[in-house]
Amino acid sequence: MKICILRLSAIGDCINAAAAAGALMRHFPDAKITWIISAPGAALLTPLLPGVDFVICRHKGIRGALELRKRLSGERFDVLLMMQYALSASLASLGIRADLRVGFDRERSRELQWLFAGRRIPSGGGRHVVDGFMAFAAACGVPDPVPWWDLTIPADVLARGRELLGQGTGRTALLAPCTSRESKNWPLASLLEVASGLLARGLRVFLLGGRSEAERRLEDALQERCPGITSLVGRTSLPECYACVRLADLLISADTAQVHMANAAGTPVIGLYATHDPARVGPYLDRQYCVSVYEELAREEYGRSPEELPWRTRVRIPGAMERITAAMILEKADRLLADLAQKVAGRSGMQEPGAPAPEAPAPDPGAPASGREDHR
Repeated sequence: MKICILRLSAIGDCINAAAAAGALMRHFPDAKITWIISAPGAALLTPLLPGVDFVICRHKGIRGALELRKRLSGERFDVLLMMQYALSASLASLGIRADLRVGFDRERSRELQWLFAGRRIPSGGGRHVVDGFMAFAAACGVPDPVPWWDLTIPADVLARGRELLGQGTGRTALLAPCTSRESKNWPLASLLEVASGLLARGLRVFLLGGRSEAERRLEDALQERCPGITSLVGRTSLPECYACVRLADLLISADTAQVHMANAAGTPVIGLYATHDPARVGPYLDRQYCVSVYEELAREEYGRSPEELPWRTRVRIPGAMERITAAMILEKADRLLADLAQKVAGRSGMQEPGAPAPEAPAPDPGAPASGREDHR
């Protein structure tokens, strides 16, 4: 069986789509899976999913179709899974030969994708984007597919992650404050208070980020006011960032890419949501730790609950992220840390009341994380 996945971007969505790829690989171990993807997505997933053949599409629309027609010359697939509804992706799909072309259901489909797909995934299921991706696996014949992130970290990448995080006592917390949209960024005042609170609780705190100007400015401001934090801004490749997330005890993030990395890696994550519904785009396995004011703001802006609104509804109230207070985040952090301590105590079976929680036994962070095989 030859399966082609078309999901070009973004990083978070590619990680979520990898759950469907994992389910396909487990059910069809002899299948050849080709994934058409963007360069950043390939940079992250190629070392983590060696069982998939990644083909980078550097152009969109008709240019992308011509590029793929040339790259995939003589190749024909049994099924094409069109996991991106953007018109540019649909046009690029014209360069892929397949006996069956599967697109999104009516609720999730947009931009005329139905013109390019011969079949739609079944409507219904959960609200989360992962549920939609898993429906593609079901369309290929996987019965009752379960999300499976079969991502294995290469030894050299894992070693680099350990080097970046260094050695120290106490648990390790990562903070990822910046997103692709400034309106979704974690405000500095709240970030500073949370970082200081985590340091006061005995955690080692690291700042994650890329190389954008906004991230550099935030890094400078935070390090000036909170010198106890260690910055990894601009110091990691995407696979190295994933390794750091996998090695950490917890992540607090406004950015969905890192949220979904943590979800795939089995690392507990606190996602921050004001403009988007965490039931749709939050961490698939850790939504109980989300800090969200989305429902409150959706009612304020639209007068209806999220369940009554269209699936993609976004809150556009200015300063929405400022409604998430540091106290809300630290409260969830305390709950998450207590849960981690309880799991460790349960493993030891000898924890005395009032005694400090022991550190968890060292896992094999390079091993695949799936469903929720907790590594802490």
